[in-house]
Amino acid sequence: QVSGYDPAMVDFLVSRFARALLDAYRQRRPARIAWGMTPVWGQTRNRSYDAFLRNEPKWAPPSQPPDSLDAARTAVDPTWTMIRVDTVGGPRNDHHYPAGAFSIFPMHGTGNPAANELLDPDIHGIVDRLVERHIDSLNRRRPSSGTEAVHLLANGTEGDVSPNWPPDTRCRTPDLRPTLGPGGPRTPPAPWDWLDPPRTHVALCLATARTYVNAVGDTLGRRAAALFDSLGGRLTDTVSIGVAFRTLSLRGHDGLCRHPELGTSVAAGAKDGPTRVRGWKLFGVFPIGLEEGGSAAKKHPKGCQQKKQVLMAALHIQRRVIGEHGLPEVAQLSLVRLGDLLLAAVPAEVTTVAGAAIKRAVQDSARANRFPADSVAVIGLANGYIQYVTTAAEYAVQDYEGGSTLYGPESAAVLAGQLGALAGELGRMAGRSPPNPVPPLTAYPGEPKDILPRADASQPPERIEREFLALSCRGDTVVARWLDAYPGRLTPADTLVLRIEAYSDREWHPVAWDDDPYVEVRAVKPKGKRYVWEVRWDRRRARDTVRVVLLARESLPQVSDSCPRRAPMP
Repeated sequence: QVSGYDPAMVDFLVSRFARALLDAYRQRRPARIAWGMTPVWGQTRNRSYDAFLRNEPKWAPPSQPPDSLDAARTAVDPTWTMIRVDTVGGPRNDHHYPAGAFSIFPMHGTGNPAANELLDPDIHGIVDRLVERHIDSLNRRRPSSGTEAVHLLANGTEGDVSPNWPPDTRCRTPDLRPTLGPGGPRTPPAPWDWLDPPRTHVALCLATARTYVNAVGDTLGRRAAALFDSLGGRLTDTVSIGVAFRTLSLRGHDGLCRHPELGTSVAAGAKDGPTRVRGWKLFGVFPIGLEEGGSAAKKHPKGCQQKKQVLMAALHIQRRVIGEHGLPEVAQLSLVRLGDLLLAAVPAEVTTVAGAAIKRAVQDSARANRFPADSVAVIGLANGYIQYVTTAAEYAVQDYEGGSTLYGPESAAVLAGQLGALAGELGRMAGRSPPNPVPPLTAYPGEPKDILPRADASQPPERIEREFLALSCRGDTVVARWLDAYPGRLTPADTLVLRIEAYSDREWHPVAWDDDPYVEVRAVKPKGKRYVWEVRWDRRRARDTVRVVLLARESLPQVSDSCPRRAPMP
């Protein structure tokens, strides 16, 4: 039962999933693959280090960390796993070319703070584009728009792992304070209201965060590109593939609680994403669980949820507010074999040590069935989302991750056991896919709510005349505004919208697209049947003549404008 369920959003996503699968099937061709792992230290840290320390036995990282790292930055799994794919050029070209890669790395990809207003792929998006453009360069391709190669960076065991962002990239949350009002002995008290942090603080915070996101994205992208290159000598076209799958009904499953419940620490937020009520106390004195650890954990555990201080527990208010089916009830688990690599896919954000337990269970079960399992990687946030999964020791602390572990302290052990069982099924089938029944899922969509802008909010494309309103090249930033379709008809995530070119050697050369980390595209405001859009590009001290090109789409022709020129912004 999902509050805010939007049928248009579901249709939008499902149609694109289906199109991607059909395109992949139609374009399939002979291929070679290789996989490898490398440690990437220093870019991540454990954000719930105190809970992490509760685990026994103590964590032993899979590779030796540099001596320069502090304890929180060594309390992570640094393993970057990559699968490289090369395909033949076409029906009459049997030469293999690099086509793309799939990577797994344990890290929250959220370098941008919550105050960010852009629809932005964040660190993962920067890494993807850098690797894709690197692969295109290996093929001596320079597409006029976007990339031809494909790279996807998936989350690993990142439940308690954040980017190693500096503190000044986290914007302050609004404060509840009394507003200013007239004074006097008979004047009623001034009302309280949420006061946003100063705009200057938010602007500086966002700018600092963007700088950090671009820097860490560049660093990780280069490391990924180097790993991609190193796999070229290991490519093979002989790979055994197998898949084991099962759907687990969570409510009341052996070891799990009958009812999923959120803890009070969830309302407080994580350390790197606090909410505005974090640290609140009743009458300013009595703790009520709006924190990580502390009063969020019961002193005297009882019931299935044990140490969890359940949010809105009185009279089962949480269930009444969220709904009987408002939290996930099933988990779809997969184990994929690619040669001697096993990929365990879980629909959760799994902490570092919980992920290690899953890997160990998979390896032990596979080896018990005489099945090679030299390497195991865990893919999180796959096939659904049941929120977080911690170890029992971490759960007892009731940090944000423990409060978000819906089905109690044994959740990690249950998932590890289930994925271990899937490894056993693969082993008994000598690595081939066992029968994988896929039972139907029951959905409880709840009350519909418009989230995705509707396509019928503006004129159809054939009636839209795109035109530039302003173009400025002052300083290091190029800013352009233009009139286009409403957001419901123009979805930047659906296709590239624009290209930026620089003039040199008597020619225009592409230098950036709207998926570039230094390009920001915003839907500004409606203007009649059209919408005002804005692009900002940090050209980093370049001073060439610049042209902004609105790419042709549907029935709309390409439109462009160039600068330097002076034009006031509307």
